[in-house]
Amino acid sequence: MNITPSGPYDLGDVLTCSSDGYPEPSYQWTDSDGLVVSSASTLRLLGGWFNFTCTATGNFRTPCSASSSVTGNITGKSVLQIVQVYLSVVYSGV
Repeated sequence: MNITPSGPYDLGDVLTCSSDGYPEPSYQWTDSDGLVVSSASTLRLLGGWFNFTCTATGNFRTPCSASSSVTGNITGKSVLQIVQVYLSVVYSGV
């Protein structure tokens, strides 16, 4: 099981979880509170500190799963900074 890229991370980067298996396993990303944030093999980073776990589950007669976690900090602009830039452009009429 593998999560790429390995960092450093920027706002908008997409984490990709991959695992061997046939048929292709299903994926689920959860945050540090255990809440599901994606049911795909990819997850877009939106800003700040993060701690996500990707779990790949095989679709076999005997189900099996593997998990891997990634923790980091977004080094690019925060969502708030992007919204502030957008609003200043909209209100200035540019």
